[in-house]
Amino acid sequence: MAISSITSAVVTESVFSLPGLGKLIVNGASNRDYTLVLGLVVLVTVITVLFNLLVDLAYALLDPKIRY
Repeated sequence: MAISSITSAVVTESVFSLPGLGKLIVNGASNRDYTLVLGLVVLVTVITVLFNLLVDLAYALLDPKIRY
């Protein structure tokens, strides 16, 4: 899931000429700044996991039949 988010960010930023995390990851990889790339991948992964957790908790609040 995180890889598709990064890939879609790169494509969107390239099509619309926007600066963002996708271009930062690509520039970091081309400049061999591996700590930057690793940090950004971890950041995107943590954000994805947190949003998935929030969605699961929202499901539990909205539908009382769901039990965890």
